[in-house]
Parts: sequence; structure tokens; C-alpha cells
Amino acid sequence: MKRLAATLLIALQACAGAALASEVTSPSPFSLSGFGTIGTVRTDKDNRAFRSSTTQNSGASTDFDFSVDSVLGLQGSYKFNNTLDLTLQSVVRKDSSNSYDPKLTFAFLRVHATPELTIRAGRMRTPFFMYSDSLNVNYASPWVRPPVEVYSLNPFADLDGLDAFYRLPVSDMELELHAYGGRSELDARESTGNLTRIRGIKASLNAPRLTLQANFAKANLALYWNGPIYAALAQQLIATGNGHIVDQIAGSGSPTTFISTSFQYDNDRLLLIGEYAARTVDRYNSSAIGWYLTSGYRFGPVTPFVTFARQHQVSTDNAANTGNPSLDATLRLLNAVRNKAQTSVAAGMRWDARRNLALKAQLERVQPGPDALGIFVSNSVMDNLNPGGPVHVLSLTADFVF
Repeated sequence: MKRLAATLLIALQACAGAALASEVTSPSPFSLSGFGTIGTVRTDKDNRAFRSSTTQNSGASTDFDFSVDSVLGLQGSYKFNNTLDLTLQSVVRKDSSNSYDPKLTFAFLRVHATPELTIRAGRMRTPFFMYSDSLNVNYASPWVRPPVEVYSLNPFADLDGLDAFYRLPVSDMELELHAYGGRSELDARESTGNLTRIRGIKASLNAPRLTLQANFAKANLALYWNGPIYAALAQQLIATGNGHIVDQIAGSGSPTTFISTSFQYDNDRLLLIGEYAARTVDRYNSSAIGWYLTSGYRFGPVTPFVTFARQHQVSTDNAANTGNPSLDATLRLLNAVRNKAQTSVAAGMRWDARRNLALKAQLERVQPGPDALGIFVSNSVMDNLNPGGPVHVLSLTADFVF
């Protein structure tokens, strides 16, 4: 897949170059665009490394780190006719193995069946959140990154399958229904997973200044942990006759549901954005809820904003009590490692320096939850049980599109 992504990028660039060089006066069927972020992050604690996603294996501590948010993407489209077109997108950013191999994030055929109905097949973004489609395009959002308290609840980003959009005018508004289905895979820190039999529906109501969205999805979750804590614990559980607990910690076939609601109000001056999301599983991971509220105000090209956000755990994936103090302590530690609960307050500013360039600064005060390090990672696994006081995170980025 990585080699295919790189090959497709080269092919798209060649096609676009040929189209631009052509003397034909008719519009070219090719279009090519790009986006990126050059960003750096640091915290005020050596033993708390900040990540922008739970799929990242490492993060930034007291030294400025350019790997957390920096990203480069290229998107190309080919229009076969007025009904059918092809879209490809490839993105380069740090992944779970700390490499920067290009990843194919869009690869779909789109059919405009009627003026109201659009159908796509291939690889799309999972539409779980308000900013799902533009998750790598930081230029499209006011923040340095969408609040992790919500967006880390469901890190499955790619949907391989089918979806359909139906748009219906309602007075001076538009109602859009988005039905989707397929599967998704991910590699994360000390784990791999997949969602199968994804089926969901998202409804959006778009008014001149207000957007409302609601999403509901169901799937079967498989999650396999490969870290040292899990490996040691699984061996001990089997050796002590508690092998049935291993089936609650990792495996396949767990039903899961995901719901989210969101709104955005924008009158060209005042900006209000809020999202709420809930993940429910019966094993392999914890059930959790997250929300955030952002308020900003534009002064010409400058938009200062504040964000309040929280994620908390509703239930652990495993509440078993073996009666063995050592095993129960390790189970508690494993649950704490999976718990991403935290509360944050952020203040930031976006400056639209040019038509296609936005400079951003953001300072966050993040308090990990009890028995949780939140989005952070530490060299000492026991820190998950003793998260300590707040961590301050400074982020600086330059977002651009071309």
C-alpha cells in the first residue's frame, strides 16, 4: 500500500504537469492540490510526551519536536465525465512505527447518480467526527489540531467500502444524509486492530451560519495488544487458570457502537464549535465519553480562541478480580494504560497571514485523569497509575494549502 501510494502520487503529478502544459483550451479533466503543516510542540515535563494521536508511538517533551503535527499531503482528481470521477490522496506524517512512508488516505470512485444523490466506492475517511474529512488538513480548522479528548476516542481513520450522500433542500437550509459501510484497520502504540461490518449514518443540517451534525455507527471490533504488560499478564493468567480473562483483554468479535453530535456557528465574527462523542465496547478496550467547546472571535485576519475539553472513562474493558494481588495489580495497570481520560483548557490564536497560509499558536493546560495519562506517554509505565499534576503543552504551526 505504501509503494502504491508513492506511485500514484508520481502518476498524478505527471498527469497534472501534462495537463498544464497542454495548449488545449478546454478545461483539463485533471486537478491537483496539496496541503501541509510545519509544526513544533513541547511540554514542561520531561517524563510526559505529548502526542496528537494515540496511533503515534512517541511524542514531544521538553524539547521542541517537529514530528507530532507536521504533515504533507497531495490530492488529485480525474473527471471521466459529468457523472464519474476518481479521487486519490496520499499523506506523509509520522506513523506508529515512527516512519514517514506515504499512506493512501483517499482512493475512491464517485458517481453523481442524480443532482441529489452521490455514491462513492473505495477508500474514504471514516465520517465519525465533524472534521473527519479534513483531519489532515489543519488549515481547515481554527486549532493547531482538533481536540484530542474527542478525536482520540475513535482513531480508525480509513473506511474501505461504500457510502452515499443524499441532499435535500429545506427552506434556506440543506439536509444531508450520509450512509456508509465497510471496514477499517489501524496500527497503534503496542496494538493493532480492525473494525469490520461498519454500518452507520450521519445527518447534517446546514444553514447559512449554523451547521448541526449527528452520527451513529456500529461495528465489530478486533484489538490485539502486543506490549510487554499484556504479554506478561496473558502468560500469568493462563498459568494460574484465569485464561478466560485473556479473552476479555484482546481478540475479535466485540460489538461496538459510536455516537457523536456536533455544531458550528459562524457569523464571520463569532465562532462557536462543540462536539460530543461516546464509544461503547464490551471488551478489549474501555468505554468512554469526550466533549469540547470552542469559542473564538475574528479581528480581521486574527482569530483568538479558547477551548474547554474533557474525556472520561465510563467503564473498563475488564473488571475481573482473580483474588491474586499481583495479577489484580497488573490488570489495574493494563486498564490504566488504555484509559485516555484527561481535562484540558487551551488558549490559542490563528493568523491568516496570506490567502493560503495560516500561522497558529496554542497553549494547553492538560490534567490527566485518575489512573490515566491521557494522550501522553511516559518511559515509566507506573506513571499511568500516578499521573500527577497538569502538563502544559505549547504548539506552533504553519498550515498551508496549494
